[in-house]
Amino acid sequence: MAQHKVQRSAAFWPELQVEYVFKSTSYLYFRNQYRHNLDNDFNHLQEKGPLEYVERAQFRAGFEHMFNSQWSGGIAEAYAFESTRNILFNELFVRHLGAIGSFRFTKRASLEHIVQTNKDNRGRFRLRLDADREFKIKDRSIRPRIAYELFFDQYYNTELNKARNTRQVDRIRLRLEILYSLNAHLALTPFFIRQTDYITAPTTNDANGNVLQPGGKQNNVTPIFGIDMRYAIFKGGTPFSRIIKGNK
Repeated sequence: MAQHKVQRSAAFWPELQVEYVFKSTSYLYFRNQYRHNLDNDFNHLQEKGPLEYVERAQFRAGFEHMFNSQWSGGIAEAYAFESTRNILFNELFVRHLGAIGSFRFTKRASLEHIVQTNKDNRGRFRLRLDADREFKIKDRSIRPRIAYELFFDQYYNTELNKARNTRQVDRIRLRLEILYSLNAHLALTPFFIRQTDYITAPTTNDANGNVLQPGGKQNNVTPIFGIDMRYAIFKGGTPFSRIIKGNK
């Protein structure tokens, strides 16, 4: 069936994560993210104040347990604030790490229970595949990475899914990033995401009934720029390797 693409305004997502790393390399983390839309009409989380030019503030806390050199799993809770809604995310996830030659491949699958103000609760299944490789520059390391992620949303009310004419895939993200380790504690990761949301949109008309935007399948494309800053606190105070024996 016919579908059309809509180019959305770009966004900027700075993120800060603090981690507490156990000797087993399992870790607790707290992350906060502040989303800025480059179209300032969307940035009004607060009328006045430090969040006046922010579209969304999101806070996440979680724990990831390392079972062995290849498998890990965890739990996370996140809360997002926007001007018109608040969203609670409850997440369970599993991760697998493998390697082919000098390249490392990471597979991640997660289940989310999503509670949103003024909306029905829904579930979300996410699948992500990463490929990266480490390079040494003097005594520093950089790790370019490419990632591809699929989102599948389903309301628990099956009749609501039929009314929404839910599409098979709700969102994809293609992410390019470069991780740069400043020292054992601090790493910076600039990234770019091409996000595509697949929706079934209603027809929109002007005051005279003329069609402004045809209804049907619509692909909304959003370019996203950002930087991820991570600070690690190690149990005992002294940094140690986070590579489990068996990983290359």
